Amino acid sequence: MATRRRLIGAGIALLVLVAGLLVFRLLRQREEGDSPEATVAAQAVEPEEAVTSLPVARYVAALGYIEPRGQVQRLAGPNDGAATARVARLLVKEGDQVVRGQELVVFDSIPRLQAQRRQLQMQVDSLARQLELSRREEKRYEDLVASGAVSHDGLDQRRRATEKLAGDHDRITAEINVIDVDLGDATLRAPMAGTVLDILAREGERPDDSGVLELGQTDFMEVVAEVYETDVSRVRPGQRARITSEHGGFTGELLGQVREVGRQVNRRDVFSADPKDAVDARVVEVRIALDPPASQRVRNLTRMQVLVRIDTDSDLASG
Repeated sequence: MATRRRLIGAGIALLVLVAGLLVFRLLRQREEGDSPEATVAAQAVEPEEAVTSLPVARYVAALGYIEPRGQVQRLAGPNDGAATARVARLLVKEGDQVVRGQELVVFDSIPRLQAQRRQLQMQVDSLARQLELSRREEKRYEDLVASGAVSHDGLDQRRRATEKLAGDHDRITAEINVIDVDLGDATLRAPMAGTVLDILAREGERPDDSGVLELGQTDFMEVVAEVYETDVSRVRPGQRARITSEHGGFTGELLGQVREVGRQVNRRDVFSADPKDAVDARVVEVRIALDPPASQRVRNLTRMQVLVRIDTDSDLASG
């Protein structure tokens, strides 16, 4: 019995010793894992893994606006000396399609210019009759001088009179020519075929520096995207783009293709509704030609603000 008890006691002691060793080993491993050296080593590996796992963005996003190809022409009224003429009649309205040379606006300077022209024309007609008589008289004196009937003094006097009448005639004729130009400018005509986009001065108003109306060629529309200068190196002509309305002006997407990448960095002109948006960001203009179906959809939406996504993996120019 005594021997058996000794064996049981030895076994228990051995088990306690083994358990103690296991506990000591586990505590030592935990301390090593929480040590500063281990933490620094783990942090040193993380940046490299993060860098290698970052994907390259496929799309370049930008704000932009719609406008006709070739931009918009703002037509001004005639400057009639000290003041600009008032609008007498508007012959078109917003949205009208016009052809080149079509009359758009008539100004109130026409009656006054016509009256001035009539008065000057009467003077010219009178001077023309006097000039004809003076030339006949000059010719008669030339014959008299040749025959010795009169002296050269009388002939010289007639020649000076003829020269003065001729000078007056030419001067007033030039004034009439100027009035004819002003009369032509008093009717504003379309310099090209296009669409009337905006009326800036109504009947009875005197146009200011902003002009009378805006005209654009809306058969071909495009989007001007303001791309951040940090992203523009990834944009090339030929890349495809998707355009959506920022404020719901149209539904769905418009498709287009990058036509031109600007070469000048400017302050942005288009701003997002997001108050966090950078107001003083520097951007480059990128022009995107809309596909024909998209162009027809937005031909009456000039200057609408849009959101643009340019697919940098769709470079058709390199294909």
